Amino acid sequence: MTERELKLLLNANAIKRIQLHYAVMSQGYTIIADGKPLETSKRETREFKTLDTAAKFLFKIGVADFAVKLNTHAG
Repeated sequence: MTERELKLLLNANAIKRIQLHYAVMSQGYTIIADGKPLETSKRETREFKTLDTAAKFLFKIGVADFAVKLNTHAG
């Protein structure tokens, strides 16, 4: 989902859960909204270099409550 789509869903109160996942391979963070990653306009997963940058982005679009998941592998 793109930033525009995320904002529309947030405005409609249609998002239940937002998480920040640590991406080991890129050593950055991705935003996951209801199981779908935030994407660029080219439909590539958008990555943030730091946790702070990702959190600032979420705050800017009106998200104040989210979870951080550092280990995305079960068990």
